[in-house]
Amino acid sequence: MASTSGFTVTSWNLLHGMAIPPKSPTTLAEALAKLHESINSDFVALQEVDVQQIRSGHGNQVKEVAELIGAKYWAFAPAMYGTPGEKWHGVKDEMVFDNESSFPNDAMYGIGMVSKVPVRRWHRINLGKAPLGMPLLVAGEKRPNLIYVSDEPRSALVAELENGISVTTTHLSFVPVKNAIQLRKICKWVEQLPGLHIMTGDFNLPWGLGPKISGWHDLAVGPTYPSWKPSIEFDYIMSKELTSQDVKAQIHEHYGISDHRAISVTLL
Repeated sequence: MASTSGFTVTSWNLLHGMAIPPKSPTTLAEALAKLHESINSDFVALQEVDVQQIRSGHGNQVKEVAELIGAKYWAFAPAMYGTPGEKWHGVKDEMVFDNESSFPNDAMYGIGMVSKVPVRRWHRINLGKAPLGMPLLVAGEKRPNLIYVSDEPRSALVAELENGISVTTTHLSFVPVKNAIQLRKICKWVEQLPGLHIMTGDFNLPWGLGPKISGWHDLAVGPTYPSWKPSIEFDYIMSKELTSQDVKAQIHEHYGISDHRAISVTLL
């Protein structure tokens, strides 16, 4: 295994680059530039990202992040064709687009990864969705609104890196019990891969339940949601082998987009 000292991983639920507060002039590019100034990441894991969506200017948000940090390798695992909360349909189980792929002319939404370190292979783990949704507080023009939200298909995206680290990202269901089952499925799958294991993402599991359910170590402890006044830890960077003493962790400032804050760890 190559030396991993100094390797930095960042995880961020982008909320498709939505400005928070909604009338803020901050753009995704400006927020990403602030993040990049704060920490020079080797690997960025992304949740709630858009590709070719009208609401985010028809761009590819994963590719945009890669270009900003100077990363050659990136991948996108769509959860759906279409737009969450509107008209959409599912995707093929094995579907992963990367920097060498041709994209269809469809709006898509899902999770992504960006890496400066060469990637040996990408994997996708399908996690299904809860049959029923829940009432949730959703960001609105003036204040959060309580609305019923249906669940969406969930998956995990795994990158096996040439430095011997396997990094996973996911956006788990917001439905209790279902998200715990999904997390256990991911752990069982990725623990079969060789080398160090790091898992990132928005787990929708408060109170430190992510590490408790998985048996992995929480590397970046602290509240990340809501971004303007964090009180809940929904976002995690965990490891099977590493502990908080093996890394330097950072919970970033609110950069003007998303209802989640970005988190990073650097291996010592």
